Amino acid sequence: MFQIGFLEIIIILVLGLIIIGPNRIPVVVKAALKFYKRIQKKFTNFKKDVEKEIGVDELNKDIFNELRMEELEETKESEND
Repeated sequence: MFQIGFLEIIIILVLGLIIIGPNRIPVVVKAALKFYKRIQKKFTNFKKDVEKEIGVDELNKDIFNELRMEELEETKESEND
């Protein structure tokens, strides 16, 4: 998702040591990860709700059926030639 290089990670760690302090870094990282997981779960639930509302499963089935029908028609046309 994010493209963070090695240099950026080192800079973040050094800044974290300076600003937060070595004693509180594990607590802050743990809290940040909990927050990230909570936000990620909320977005996942939101996505599922939206997909459920618009009927994504039915749309996917319809698209799959359309593609199969096109393949069958192409196969019929190539057999007739």
